[in-house]
Amino acid sequence: MYSKSNPKLWKGRVDSQNDPKQFKHFQTVTFANLENIENQFDKVGVGLLGYAVDKGIELNEGRIGTKKGPDEIKKAFAQLPDLSECESLVDYGNVEYTKGSLSEVQEEMGRLAARVIQQHHQSFFIGGGHDIAYAQYLATRHIYPDASIGIINIDSHFETRADVQSNSGTMFRQILEKDDNIDYLVLGLSQGRNTRSLYEYAEEKGIIYVYADEILNDLSPTIKDKIERFIHQHETIMFTISMDAIDSAFAPGVSEPTVLGLNPHSVFDIGKRVILSEKTSSISIAEVNPNYDIDHRTAQLAANFIHHFIE
Repeated sequence: MYSKSNPKLWKGRVDSQNDPKQFKHFQTVTFANLENIENQFDKVGVGLLGYAVDKGIELNEGRIGTKKGPDEIKKAFAQLPDLSECESLVDYGNVEYTKGSLSEVQEEMGRLAARVIQQHHQSFFIGGGHDIAYAQYLATRHIYPDASIGIINIDSHFETRADVQSNSGTMFRQILEKDDNIDYLVLGLSQGRNTRSLYEYAEEKGIIYVYADEILNDLSPTIKDKIERFIHQHETIMFTISMDAIDSAFAPGVSEPTVLGLNPHSVFDIGKRVILSEKTSSISIAEVNPNYDIDHRTAQLAANFIHHFIE
């Protein structure tokens, strides 16, 4: 179910009422209903759409609570300074799960996310479970029906399980099985989170992956080259981040905390490289679970990723 944006989330300390150089995001955001907007000829600014859904995590037997993630991230983002001077910042609200199958809510999210991509220079989709990535794929394929899509995923998991029903651990397998014009790169993989069968599937499908312990602080020239080559080989890039790839010292509020995970600065470095490419059509951030967060640090980290990735 689609719910319109909640302006009450967007508040913070006012440093100035009339000097734009002192504004924060809550002072520059606008709100719109995706069901009523008309397509613009030129893409402008930034659009935000939440995926307040943790049904996929429940089906994956994970810790529920990520449906609260989009609003907590928006609250944290609202208080950050507006440094980008983007043409517009629009919050479109959230897609929520009420009843039916997970696939149905993913399809609704995909339909609405496509409208955001059509409207904006940058589109951010905020989860919720990482099954948001399947909806992001549906939107991307709708906008670019014949394009070669490269999926770049920062994640400790492959998320290519072969479960009977769709959940937060199956979406990239679903995409690869459905679409032959897709390639998949995973950065930050944890050896302790993936079974032998998932590695065999990765070999079968030509999935490219880099372990978390290969990304310590600075990205090596080899990994930089791997990312740049991957981007170069595709017509459009779908970028997604699972916050559980980040070490639990920095991101405790996730569905499945990771030890020996990534440093946030490594994620910033990767993200900047991916987003600098004009091919990057959308960015999703998933798996923030406020039920297990400490001092809102995971929500604040996710909000800072969006803040730094805005061009």
